[in-house]
Amino acid sequence: MNTIIFQAFRASVVLGVALFVFVNDALAAPVLTPATATRVTENSATIIGHVSNPQKNSTVWFELFDKSGATTAVAVQGIWNDGTFEWNLRDLNQGETYSFRTAAMEGGVTVYSPTATLTTVSPKPVVVTTTSTPVVEKATQTTTKAVETKKATTTPVVTSEGFTNNNGAALIGAGSGMFPTTLIGWIVLLIAILLVVLLGHMVQVSIEERKKALEEKKRKEEEAKNE
Repeated sequence: MNTIIFQAFRASVVLGVALFVFVNDALAAPVLTPATATRVTENSATIIGHVSNPQKNSTVWFELFDKSGATTAVAVQGIWNDGTFEWNLRDLNQGETYSFRTAAMEGGVTVYSPTATLTTVSPKPVVVTTTSTPVVEKATQTTTKAVETKKATTTPVVTSEGFTNNNGAALIGAGSGMFPTTLIGWIVLLIAILLVVLLGHMVQVSIEERKKALEEKKRKEEEAKNE
């Protein structure tokens, strides 16, 4: 009887662990919010991403697109649970549009946010008006000269000094109440309840069999005394 109980318990544990691993892998993919840009100037900008992957560590980065559509990965880092990450772009061209997105990987699964764009500020033409002092017998002359603005032709360069890590990752927690707060937690709780019910049933069956054996033994002893 003890051997049967042990085998049933071992099978239940193996089944529970396998189910937990399967569900854990299925829900391991991180979630990215759409990437955004802030503090956009004529030649710089800050791009921002956010990742969420409960009780997991995700590797995140930004991907910058060039004119041909090829991507360049920058700001690779790891974030536990969830957090916001940023990257400063510098030496950008004035009035030019740039495309970018965020990426995250965990457990062999890689996800990407939708592609976002930003356009640097275009400088307004500066008009300088100069007035010359007329000589005698000549009318006042006013000369208006437009100052030509030279557009930068440098290739966008990402500098490592611009990186700022605002990792707002929260530590692992068990929830605010007596019940789990994640799907994985509920599955583990249900498996534990099933194991307890199974073990209780097996113990009850074992007790009843022992009681029957004792009653049978007592009945045979009384029959032997009567003979």
